[in-house]
Amino acid sequence: MQPTKNFKLFLMLFLDSTTKKFLIGVWIGLAFSIAVILSTVGIMDGFERALRHGLKKSTGDVTMQSRYGFFQVNDKLKSKLAESKVTNYAALVQLESFMVFNDESRGVIVKGIESNYGKIVGLPLDLNPDSVAIGSEIANINHIKVGDEIVLAFGKGSAEFKNMPAINRFKVQTIVNHGVYQKDARMIYARMDEMQKILSLSDRVNMISFNIDHSHINADNDLQAIESKLTDMRLKFEPDFYFKPYWREFSSLIEAVQAEKVLISLILQLIVVISVFNVLAFIYFINEKKSKELFLFKALGLSKKAMNNLWIQLVVLIWLASSALAMVFVQLFRFLLLHVSFFKLPAEVYHMPRIDLYLAWTDYLLVFSLALVWILLITYYLLRKLKNKSLLEGLRQEFA
Repeated sequence: MQPTKNFKLFLMLFLDSTTKKFLIGVWIGLAFSIAVILSTVGIMDGFERALRHGLKKSTGDVTMQSRYGFFQVNDKLKSKLAESKVTNYAALVQLESFMVFNDESRGVIVKGIESNYGKIVGLPLDLNPDSVAIGSEIANINHIKVGDEIVLAFGKGSAEFKNMPAINRFKVQTIVNHGVYQKDARMIYARMDEMQKILSLSDRVNMISFNIDHSHINADNDLQAIESKLTDMRLKFEPDFYFKPYWREFSSLIEAVQAEKVLISLILQLIVVISVFNVLAFIYFINEKKSKELFLFKALGLSKKAMNNLWIQLVVLIWLASSALAMVFVQLFRFLLLHVSFFKLPAEVYHMPRIDLYLAWTDYLLVFSLALVWILLITYYLLRKLKNKSLLEGLRQEFA
């Protein structure tokens, strides 16, 4: 008999109603175990990806600040930036303030921005005079709508007005969403020229945000490219300026997520191992329930090696079917995370209300491969134990 015909006959003889139910249970159990590992990796990768994206939307790739406070973006500085191939940049004034609305106040960070800043961070920040853009959580917490007026209070120092703050009224032009709770709950954008006028700064700023050229950079090498650029910039501008990548504020959290992802994924391999034992239980069950059919296969001249190959084909088929179903489970988990209110997270704790699953093809390959390795290893061990059963033992069992 040909191998394909052998395998078809093998399935026909052994898969009755009872064994089919057992097989379906094994299939769903293994698929669910694989999906749990994939979802765990996807949640952590999705969290890191969303966090980085949100942080980048609030600062650009890199921020540049003077060690001496406010500074001028003069021709000399522009020339040095051009030499460093930094062309996509925007100067800004960033300061702390108090926002007042309907007799409620909250501490905020106000960024006085140039017109091109919105292009750097990817936000709609083309502001009209006396207008501001506020973070979405500020709008939610204080019940502010587009068109409402808010009051911003700025400290002007002891040199002017006897420590009295500068109080100005602004109209809310737009509400922006960074995707990170801490940014959406504190960030307000205003025009830089108005901030400079209010604070009597002339043409001075205290920060420059810029993006590096991503046109020739693979997405996977994005972080390395920024780190490389930072090294180059520090050599040219220190000690007068210091630089921070967009993820610096949350770097410890990102490192913790990366470390925990590996650890949790290894621990969750126990779930797959338990599911693999269900596969072994299925093989034992077949050997006991269908012992006569197995004897018939051997009596017809099927060698032990060929018989073992049939078992291997069966467990590989179970693995393939489980992997396919696991991908369906992953999409189901993703839908629940994004749309079901029960899975909504407290944003002030987890930094964002919803976390999307993000899985690269390498994640699928790694998890599926590890599951296959576990299945083959344990199946090989089981088949070696079953291999000791001789044809003579089968004859005795048949005619007992």
